[in-house]
Amino acid sequence: MTDTHNPASSTVSILTPTLITAAKNFLIFSILFYLPLYFAGLGFSGLQIGFLISLFAITSLCSSFLVGLLSDRLSLRYLSACSFILLIICFISLSRADHFWVIAVCLFIGGLGNNIADLSMTSFVLKVSDRKEGGIRIGIFNGMKQLASGLGALSVGLLIAQLPFQQVFFLLGCAFFLPMLLALLLKQISTFRYSLGHYRGDLRKREIVSFLILIFVFTLHWGAEGTSYSLLLKERFMLSQRAIALFMGSIWILFAVFIYGISRVIKESTPLHRIIYPGLILSGTGHILFTCPLLPLSYLFRLVHECGDAAFEMYLLVGIHRYFPLERVGGTTGAVLTVTLAGRLLGSLIFGPLGDHLGYHYPFILSGILTLLCLPLVNNGRR
Repeated sequence: MTDTHNPASSTVSILTPTLITAAKNFLIFSILFYLPLYFAGLGFSGLQIGFLISLFAITSLCSSFLVGLLSDRLSLRYLSACSFILLIICFISLSRADHFWVIAVCLFIGGLGNNIADLSMTSFVLKVSDRKEGGIRIGIFNGMKQLASGLGALSVGLLIAQLPFQQVFFLLGCAFFLPMLLALLLKQISTFRYSLGHYRGDLRKREIVSFLILIFVFTLHWGAEGTSYSLLLKERFMLSQRAIALFMGSIWILFAVFIYGISRVIKESTPLHRIIYPGLILSGTGHILFTCPLLPLSYLFRLVHECGDAAFEMYLLVGIHRYFPLERVGGTTGAVLTVTLAGRLLGSLIFGPLGDHLGYHYPFILSGILTLLCLPLVNNGRR
């Protein structure tokens, strides 16, 4: 079968997968950054909290390539619908669980569901997008996904201030029925079957190896955010849950705006190093200075960091879209996601205990330095 970079159909709308992903992210990220607060309230240690938060990454790490292969071979409509069944089971079970290992099993199931939903919808959008459009379609999809995450963190974060966590878990579990129904409306697109050797060949190229190493080192700081972000705001600035929700939610909404803005300047001929160089500098510097003890300055530097992360998000997705044949973009996206999750997982396991023992500002300083150390890894080629 001939390899191509032609989209499955450039006339296929991305509205439905964008709505599905936005709804899913609204619900997931409405609670994800507040889980350390809940687990700390249950008396779990920093190591236990880091392990539980990393379970989403562990599940995805173990399953991403397989899920990616399935998204190339099976109907994305039914694959994504199954993912929401898993998320419903996860959150309704969490509403009744308070034992460490029961919670761990719930998060493992939820991580698998979240991973299937992410990969299937991202594969759909990449397959129906034309490279001649530059980054605009990808930017709309990713921007809406992040906007929904910010709105979720803002609105449900305010709800957490009024209701017990267990009630919020139950409401979220019921709400996942909506994106599950939307998934059944997805348009069917062509599926393909390739041997593992084709995927291996895609990933062994020198520029791809550099691409993957950069991604791994960069995503270590995601583990610091997952384990220490809300705890730093609570401990250093003495913010209430309502104030934390306003801080994180408003930042995330602006992050979505940054993604869309950056997508507008990425054309078919734009070399990716022009996007990622300033992105790494802004992300790393902002991450370090975010620990400033003055709240207004901390907020400002957080915005600087998010602008850099927005550039990375576009570098990541546009890079996948340019580097790999679209017929195999599910499997190769799964492989790239595995690398991002490995970085997040290792970051969670390193920075969770570090923040617990030394202070929650240290994970941000050290992971910011690691982000800046990614600069020599950037490929200066034409793509």
